[in-house]
Amino acid sequence: MPPPTTIDIAAARDLAAAIHRHMHAVLANKSLKHKCFSKLNIQSQEFFEFSDHSVLSNLYWGVDNAEAALDSHSYEERESRLDASEKMLQIPASLDGSGATLGIPNAYLVCSSYLYLAAVEFTRAHQWRGAAHFLQAVSISPRIVCREFAPGIWRELVPLFVGESMGLSVPLDEFDDGMIDDAMRWIAQRYKPWLMYYQIMSAGDSCRTDAVSTPLSGVQKSCEQRNGVRANNPNQPNTHQESVTNDVHEEPHVVSGAPTLERRRSMEAQAKSNPNTKCVKDILTESQPDTPKSSISDNLSSVDDDTFSESCGEDEEGEYLNHIDSLSWNARTSIGKKRRGSLNIDETNMECIHRSFSTSGLRSTYQYAPHHGVWRRAKSLSSQATQRLEETEQNGVVERIISKLCFTEELGKTEVDYTVEINTIYQALNTKTGLKYSLLKDMILDHLIISISTSKEDMVVRTSLAILSTIITSNTSAVDDIKRKGLHLHDLAAALKRRMHEAAIVIYLINPPPAEVRTLELLPCLVEVVCTASTSHRVGPITPPAASLMIIERMVTSFDPETNSAYLAEITPPGVLSALVRAPRKDHLDEVASLALILAKSMCFDGKCRRYISQISHTTTLVSLLSSNQERAASAALEFFNELLKTPRSSAISLLEEMRKQGSSSNLCALFLLAQNSTPEYRVLAANVLLQLEVFEDTSAKSTYGEEAAEALFEALQREEFPQTQALSSFILANLGGTFSWTGEAYTMAWLVRKTGLNLSQHKNMIKTYDFLDQSLQDGGVDSWCSKIAQRILQLGTRVFEALDKGLKSKIRRVARESLVATAWLGLELMKGHDELRHAACEILLHSIEQFVHPGFELEERLLACLCIYNYTSGRGMKRIMSLSEGVRESLRRLSNVTWMAEELLKVADYFQPNKWRISCVHSQILEAGTKCSAAVTALIYYKGYLCSGYADGSIKAWEVKGQTVTLVLERKEHRKAVTCLGLYDPGSCLLSGSPDKTIKMWQMKQRNLECIEVIPTKESIRSIDSLGELIFVTTQSHKLKVIDGSRKARDVVKNKNVKCMRVAQGKVYAGCVDSSILEVMISNNRQQEIKGPSKGWMQNKPIRSLSLYKDWLYSASSAIEGAKMKEWRRSSRPQTSVVPEKGSSILAMEVVEDFIYLNCSTSMSSLQIWLRGTQQKVGRLSAGSKITSILSANDMILCGTEKGVIKGWIPL
Repeated sequence: MPPPTTIDIAAARDLAAAIHRHMHAVLANKSLKHKCFSKLNIQSQEFFEFSDHSVLSNLYWGVDNAEAALDSHSYEERESRLDASEKMLQIPASLDGSGATLGIPNAYLVCSSYLYLAAVEFTRAHQWRGAAHFLQAVSISPRIVCREFAPGIWRELVPLFVGESMGLSVPLDEFDDGMIDDAMRWIAQRYKPWLMYYQIMSAGDSCRTDAVSTPLSGVQKSCEQRNGVRANNPNQPNTHQESVTNDVHEEPHVVSGAPTLERRRSMEAQAKSNPNTKCVKDILTESQPDTPKSSISDNLSSVDDDTFSESCGEDEEGEYLNHIDSLSWNARTSIGKKRRGSLNIDETNMECIHRSFSTSGLRSTYQYAPHHGVWRRAKSLSSQATQRLEETEQNGVVERIISKLCFTEELGKTEVDYTVEINTIYQALNTKTGLKYSLLKDMILDHLIISISTSKEDMVVRTSLAILSTIITSNTSAVDDIKRKGLHLHDLAAALKRRMHEAAIVIYLINPPPAEVRTLELLPCLVEVVCTASTSHRVGPITPPAASLMIIERMVTSFDPETNSAYLAEITPPGVLSALVRAPRKDHLDEVASLALILAKSMCFDGKCRRYISQISHTTTLVSLLSSNQERAASAALEFFNELLKTPRSSAISLLEEMRKQGSSSNLCALFLLAQNSTPEYRVLAANVLLQLEVFEDTSAKSTYGEEAAEALFEALQREEFPQTQALSSFILANLGGTFSWTGEAYTMAWLVRKTGLNLSQHKNMIKTYDFLDQSLQDGGVDSWCSKIAQRILQLGTRVFEALDKGLKSKIRRVARESLVATAWLGLELMKGHDELRHAACEILLHSIEQFVHPGFELEERLLACLCIYNYTSGRGMKRIMSLSEGVRESLRRLSNVTWMAEELLKVADYFQPNKWRISCVHSQILEAGTKCSAAVTALIYYKGYLCSGYADGSIKAWEVKGQTVTLVLERKEHRKAVTCLGLYDPGSCLLSGSPDKTIKMWQMKQRNLECIEVIPTKESIRSIDSLGELIFVTTQSHKLKVIDGSRKARDVVKNKNVKCMRVAQGKVYAGCVDSSILEVMISNNRQQEIKGPSKGWMQNKPIRSLSLYKDWLYSASSAIEGAKMKEWRRSSRPQTSVVPEKGSSILAMEVVEDFIYLNCSTSMSSLQIWLRGTQQKVGRLSAGSKITSILSANDMILCGTEKGVIKGWIPL
């Protein structure tokens, strides 16, 4: 026959007594300690320290304290040791039973811990709890308990508690190991919850003593001594005890003042004889569908609050509260898969609850009902709920629901939703004081935690999570109780990975430390919750998508940059971003603020998603955050809008238009207040948005808002004591009048550099990061916007330039650089008029601007300095050019090959004050890169702002040069042989590399990564390479000049001569031939002209090894340097200048700049000779330390690579 659905208190007592007898026998012969320590491989000693082995250490000392307590004759010592033992044993008892610790199975450690916890409780005369701990050990591993620690106990328990109930017919002698394990596990799963239930719900058994409790017989003497002490000491709590001897039929020893066994049986008989009285076990055994509805006037039990108070004094209640924490074992147990019962509550009782708690004057809340997928409205308790609870208790409904909750797995399997009812009861209990109500609340939480951690039924877990989340939402104090009871984060993570989306709400509400969240790999699950959740039901305190959103916000902001970036990489795909945008509800500021912060961080991490975010984000909702009284919400909005304004100017203007539509005056006012009252960083962010919004709305009149915003920005620029705020303000000011790319890169400098006339590809590639083909640079709205916002800023007068002057002199290189950019775009507006203000600005700024013209600064900085000088000295300030130092003039002269502005400034300077140029020939080494163990550097070129070098081993390296610091950015090795040459390819902004392996490789720089995008095969080894448009020109090992078109077909350019070197410029190819002649080939029609004839006489066999073009001059190098203007070459085929370095030497390489010609000759291959270009005089030499294998001039620097893999660079002073 099937097992009974209930266990009465008599059976529970019998089981507890049997376990108590067996534990007494085991502890009496001292065998348990030896068995526990046998696998630990340790022996008793005066001092024992495990260091990192804290689990084993706690087990050892916990067992040692328990054994010492059993042998102690002092009450105080015994209590102290029992308390210490319990605390220590809780540590190993909390282990996961399936793992191992230092090679010892966790099941062994956990069983040992619970057996000694049982001994501790038996010693305290807590027989219910002691038996429950013993059954917990059995549920972990019946085999360990019944074979090693307590052999033979199964022979006593199985016939009494399994055979009769299950109709067992197999003789005990025929039981095998598997049958024993199954039988004992069934007893543990069946009886353990009922033992705890009777302990809590029975008022007479709620105190320090249990109904069948007794001290262990082995310490009977100490127990008597303890009783005597308490009799003489009124301050000691009065302990009720019942002694059970080895003979179960013997009359128990009765302690004075304790309810006797006869009295308890009499009480039960009276309760049974009263037709209007129901016991708790009767409620548990009621048949739900067929049982008649009980009258709401029936009493719950013969055991009520009065009985509780009568049998448990105040002293005992206080003493018991100190041990309530021992109930936390319940949060780590597995009740089992086969618990019977149902949570179906009859309609009368449900109506009673609703009548009790749904009264007028109660506060309205929302609570989640997972069965229906919606949030339903329920009523929270006010102070009136206490009286209603008492009325409901009399009807037996509270205990009915709690008891059925704790003894059934049907929760979540029926259509009945108990989320609201259980939460309402918990709130009612929360308003009551007293031990019983605390225990009832603990019972609810314990069962919910057990269900979440152990149940295999999805609906059970889902419903438990929903109930727990509503409890926490209504009672924030419950979080501490839940953590204390051992709700593990990995259990919630496991539920979330099983697609229990309600787990996200609980995780958010308990707010675990970020370090714990980091270890659980929750992000994919949270993303799934956000992406799959329905948007049809959006009411309630919090929804799973919203909770997931706010957890994600914590994850992407709480760790180091590397970890945050890893998380951001998972949420930046468009599909995830669109789901995140849908997750928050418009009227919940916390959720919208989390979204704003996530989107801002996503745009910072991956600029590619900026365009998509600008399309999908709801500006209306996000703008409302600016007016919020919550600092977090307003700060998140400022971060979001500052990031979203980092777009091409036309897009940023569209954003400002949308913000204006949402309420112009209110937004301006909110931003103004933020600019006045926020922290320094957010004041700057608020000022940026405020100024742009105000300029967009009205540019005709002077505005207080705009003036205050501009002053805030320039004030922050001068605050050197706040370097981060100063850097932020300088960045904002640098780009306030310019534009950005869609990736968020500041393109204001590139926009300004284009105005200096920078056209040549080799010059553009000296400038970092910018793609001069980017569409943001073609945005026609940049110029008009720059003019509008410059006019508004210039209304502040000279205060603007005083602040910029301080920024230009900043020791922080970034601040000085960005102050120069701001000075440059403001100068564009000043040049249109404002003579007085421009003259004042020139007096303030000119000296600070001059420093950026000199060699050693980045090319773009030197060009902007030229632009600033050109604009600020126009008009009346033109005479200020006379005061330019000789060094500034020399630097401008060297820049004249790059920008026409430098040449114009020199003409003006010479007009006012003619200057006889004195050229400084002193050079200073500014960089050295590479190691001596590298292969020879065979090619050098600037590409995308990086110095790229090719090597004899086939590798290519990219170096970042900042001042005198050189950093290796990347290295690629794709060629099988040496990289002999590097060149630029304008279509696609690519890098070309040639090699003797008969291939040309095409590279692209993508996010600081050099990727090979194409391999062009050739029939011969490549010696040099250059390009014009889609055409690629190469010279080969056999001295052929070939061109490769867009279809990658090659043909000869020069057929009747052997070509040694070449240069491509101004639509022509200049070829230096083996016979020392020079050919000029028109690329458009392939027309060829010999502009220099072959050498005659003894120089006949000297090929031209190098050609160099500087302005309108062409130089060739063979055994001598010959140079002339292009027109002169074509007209007379003769050079205008000639330099013979050393007789009998050959010139291997040559570079020409404004003042100098640098030569590498065969007679001194490890050094560079310096010759004046104008007078053809040798003025010095530069030693590279080893044989020079490549040479390059760039930005007034002369660079050379050596055979030992070292790159060195010098600049003229």
